[in-house]
Amino acid sequence: MSTSVVSGRVDEKVRQRADAYIRAAGSTPAEVIKVVWENIARTGEVPEEEPEEPCGAWERFMEFRESLPEAEPWLVNLTKEQMRDMIASRYA
Repeated sequence: MSTSVVSGRVDEKVRQRADAYIRAAGSTPAEVIKVVWENIARTGEVPEEEPEEPCGAWERFMEFRESLPEAEPWLVNLTKEQMRDMIASRYA
């Protein structure tokens, strides 16, 4: 069986969110695209674009997370013990 490459463009944020769901489902974008194309070929039905729904809790969280500033380098490199001591010192 010969194969061909199918490509398309989507908004970067849409791609990132979809990639997270696809990975969480244990799949890959290539596998999802293959399934969609095979379903279209088998049924003759093309999925319709659904209207944008209000973001769910996960989408709102991911958008919030993306809006946060980068962590300071010193904070990223703290060990568990250093982090524990820093937090404890604030409440001592």
